[in-house]
Amino acid sequence: MRAALQITRLETQALMLREIRARDARAFSAYMLRKDFQRHVAVRYGSAADVQGFVARSLRRQMSPNRTLYHLAAELKATGHVIGDGFIQLNRPQSAEIGWGLHPDLWGRGFATEIGRALVAIGFERLGCSRMWAKAFAENEASVRIMEKIGMRRERFAQDQYVGNGLRTDLYIYAMTADEYFDAAY
Repeated sequence: MRAALQITRLETQALMLREIRARDARAFSAYMLRKDFQRHVAVRYGSAADVQGFVARSLRRQMSPNRTLYHLAAELKATGHVIGDGFIQLNRPQSAEIGWGLHPDLWGRGFATEIGRALVAIGFERLGCSRMWAKAFAENEASVRIMEKIGMRRERFAQDQYVGNGLRTDLYIYAMTADEYFDAAY
């Protein structure tokens, strides 16, 4: 049996991305349960117990030798407080979707861009992806800008897409190849 792949800590300018821990549930609840956060995501938790369940599922996935979902916590290096999260979902061989979330009180400070860049680096450099993609609700202009800042290019606009939990919305889909990533200027 092969061992589960663990993502070692990745440091950015202001953040540390790492595997989720059980004690992260309280910090995640502080923003994942907020309406201003939930309007931009398809998976909407209704209670702290729901967030605790998400954390428990993430911890179980970390042990799976066939792991396809990497959900990471983002903590501020200066304080050690968890302020956001990110995920990498392996879809097909060497292709992955990424996404991020950030406490709304910290929007507009560049932290989500740091999370996005870190996820791209992990996907291409540690997981060996050849293509990575992300999606954002069409009205979420901030996430669209983040996808552009991290080097992704718009692939398509998809109208009236089912995104889960009975929700349909318009989406922008952005992507990047490993060649584009490794050829990009620093």
